[in-house]
Amino acid sequence: MVAGAARERREIAGFEPEGWLIPSSRTEEDDALSMFNRTDPYWDRLWAPGSQAVWTSRHSGPDDEPLVSFGTRENKRLLMSRDEAMDILVSNRGRAERLAAWGVLDSWRTVSAEQLAVLTGSTFFLDPNYSQIVASFAAELLDVGSFALRNGTLPGRGQTALYRPRTGDAFEKELKKTLTYPEWVSVTGGYAWSSGGQFDRHNLLATELAIRAAEYLPGVGTVMGEKFSSIELLAGLSAQERKINKDRLEKAKAKGPEAYEAELERQRPGRLDNRRGDGTIVRSDGLRIVYEVTATSSASFESKVRRWAQTIDKRPLETSGLAVVFIAAPHPDRDRHASADPIHNIYKVIAKVLKEFPGTGADSPAARIGVAHWQDWFPARGQISDGFLDLQADFALGPASARWVPRRMMSTDDYAFKPFTDTFDPTALIDNARLLAATPHWLRTGDHTDLIGTPLARAKKTKADIPKPYPARPNRTRGRTLGANVGAVKGETTLPDRLRIRGRDIAAERVYLERKKDRAQARRSAGSLPDWA
Repeated sequence: MVAGAARERREIAGFEPEGWLIPSSRTEEDDALSMFNRTDPYWDRLWAPGSQAVWTSRHSGPDDEPLVSFGTRENKRLLMSRDEAMDILVSNRGRAERLAAWGVLDSWRTVSAEQLAVLTGSTFFLDPNYSQIVASFAAELLDVGSFALRNGTLPGRGQTALYRPRTGDAFEKELKKTLTYPEWVSVTGGYAWSSGGQFDRHNLLATELAIRAAEYLPGVGTVMGEKFSSIELLAGLSAQERKINKDRLEKAKAKGPEAYEAELERQRPGRLDNRRGDGTIVRSDGLRIVYEVTATSSASFESKVRRWAQTIDKRPLETSGLAVVFIAAPHPDRDRHASADPIHNIYKVIAKVLKEFPGTGADSPAARIGVAHWQDWFPARGQISDGFLDLQADFALGPASARWVPRRMMSTDDYAFKPFTDTFDPTALIDNARLLAATPHWLRTGDHTDLIGTPLARAKKTKADIPKPYPARPNRTRGRTLGANVGAVKGETTLPDRLRIRGRDIAAERVYLERKKDRAQARRSAGSLPDWA
């Protein structure tokens, strides 16, 4: 065991539990939101029989007045009018936090307040009465919920509040038009807003796994949510699929412009293959480890395994970088050694499916579909095993007498990946993920506007193409080049914040706030401000 609440060791002389805690990548933040202090969606037994939370949505009464209730008590803060909500949602105050929250919900679906605070770097989201949450709720963009075993109380700070995108078209109809192009890309990745059915426990576990990977895994490049874990986005189309689509385009073009446009729309990215995992952990060399979290091994599980095997069989590792791991995550009260634990049937089903795809080479489905158990990676609340730090999973690579062989997926030696770089840039995904507000903020610090270009660059124009009005009084106009500095400003004019994509830099923000505090204190000491200011 690598880290955790080592109760048995407290009697050892000189033992300090803090010394056993693995340092987090979030080194510049308050440790109160580290894995060891967050609510554990697996071990804290927050779920009643089943895996659904308790939710409330915004709706209208008989006379169009807003109605909402939570449990047995009414939260009047959530009765904000729609007009007031829109005023908040188009203001500059809280814009960065708001867009980050929308991006997280769009990508990760259901999240707890603590998970949202960790991913965005803003502790404001621990309070469901925060203005950006309340306004988004009033605009019918999100729902507010609570864990099933905490029903009957208002969602409170930290542990009990949950958020999810609401089913509907509020974003596309009302909010999308208020965003600049870079803001829209950072929130949605350039695709339609995600909404629809949710599986609460499942989604929270998938999100928690990605956060822990981003926090603690050595050699992690980035993590991706469910929305961006589709086969098409991660691995592209196979050679056969590309040929079929090319033939379809040629036939549609022969039929006329309307048929051709319709086929282009059908082949638009994100439309062709909507199969997706629950999340993706991307290794620093570009290996894509898609994970599927499952609490049961239902009748549909075999079909899911077969679809992944077919996908992998058509896409060599060197040109796709794609691997999959199925993670059994039953309710913790189930006996690990009893049939109630789905891990036993998961092994059987995967072994059965792999018989249809013989071979154990590096490109084979057997070498690229693994199995792990949540409790093997996280044996208890606040604990991480060596198996998680290596992402150790079992693969069906051995003989019949010892079929399942453990492999460390984060090890470049044990799980080698040699991409065919002539046609495939495996690390481009890591760079592009920094554009997304859903990416954990410590993995996307800095300015990434160059990845999408300036408005001029996207329009394939230069400064010379911008029309310049003729001065009314040429004899009095000294003139300066477009974008040149004015007065004490140094350097050329830069893009405004809303036309940029920049990640948060917690360390820089803290330095700025400390300096601001020091300056204020210095002015007080000089007598320029009263003590209460």
